[in-house]
Amino acid sequence: MSIVVRTISDDEFDSAVRASVLGFGDHASDELLRVARSDADVGRTFGAFDGRDIVGTTVTRTSAMTIPGGTAKLGFVDDVAVLPTHRRRGILTQMMRAQLDQMRECDESLSALSASESLIYERFGFGIATWYHRWKIDRRHTAMKIPPNGGGYVRFISADTAREVWPKLHAKVRETRVGMVHYSENYWRAALWDAEFQRDGATEFFHVAYIRGDRIVGLCTYRRRERTILVFFLLGEDAEVEAELWRYCFGIDLTLEIQTWPRPTDDPLPWRLEDPRRLERSLIDHMWLRLVDVKEALVSRSYAEAGGLTLRVHDEFCPWNDGTYLLEVGQGGAECNRSQREPQVELGVSDLGAAYLGGVSFSNLARAGRVKEHAPGALASADRMFKTERQPWAMEL
Repeated sequence: MSIVVRTISDDEFDSAVRASVLGFGDHASDELLRVARSDADVGRTFGAFDGRDIVGTTVTRTSAMTIPGGTAKLGFVDDVAVLPTHRRRGILTQMMRAQLDQMRECDESLSALSASESLIYERFGFGIATWYHRWKIDRRHTAMKIPPNGGGYVRFISADTAREVWPKLHAKVRETRVGMVHYSENYWRAALWDAEFQRDGATEFFHVAYIRGDRIVGLCTYRRRERTILVFFLLGEDAEVEAELWRYCFGIDLTLEIQTWPRPTDDPLPWRLEDPRRLERSLIDHMWLRLVDVKEALVSRSYAEAGGLTLRVHDEFCPWNDGTYLLEVGQGGAECNRSQREPQVELGVSDLGAAYLGGVSFSNLARAGRVKEHAPGALASADRMFKTERQPWAMEL
């Protein structure tokens, strides 16, 4: 029997969640079904059907991403799973086809996801746009050479208050950080759900706020497992606030080690430490970005330098993007149109996704053999145009 991929109906939602969780090797509890339904959008939830049985799922979260100069509509890919009984049958390809076609219909110029396996998504046009560091440090080596001065104080807050405040703080910081993704309040509630099975032997969440004046300007959410502090979310309106929250974490008594993820690759904290070598850092790919509409994506962002660039973009999976584009950037912004000119730079759409937020230069991709330069100086020009002040980063929930 052939597999049919379509959006689910409301009465198929619980079956879709059970299939998704089963695809990740677990069983869905009634409580999980309740939480999942709180953020459900069945019109953007796809099921792969073998007869009446759902054997694969994927969900699009209607969202937005901070890009240089503003925000862009984003289709965030989530909950992708195929049952082990139905692997290697092209089901994921069918689901991605339906999902990206719907994003195009919704005028979402970008799509993004966090990949559980890094070999899967490049063939669908996704490239690694952001990376993060996983940190681990012995508490004995957390002294700061440059103590923070945030002008406020820390206080514990309740789980209910955290669920109310986290979306507001994240939204404020998101405006200033390229790569960050909008999450709905229901999605935040699900992320802070804090069920027993999520704790993996650790405590329930502790929530600490950094308060300046009469405002919460920073938050930290963590667990404790024996003598290790596990920091899940830490965010502040500025670097001093974040450093104050780290100072709090480093000062928790009866602690041997602090672990956290995902932290920006250009986070300033290591430069504050007396002995930064003691901060163990592991580099991990994070947000994979796909340009669903190349032309719209290129005109939507701002650029660090005016100039012109002719790009030959290869895109087999979304053939409406395949072609040559002339990108022209001036004082009035960017224009991008199809062109018959000879290309100056040639690349695949996944590599354009990797470079789009400024996380990697075109020159570095060329040195890796992924991008071709057809006109001398074109790569250097592209590097200057797409450069961003800070590395892109996303705080994934």
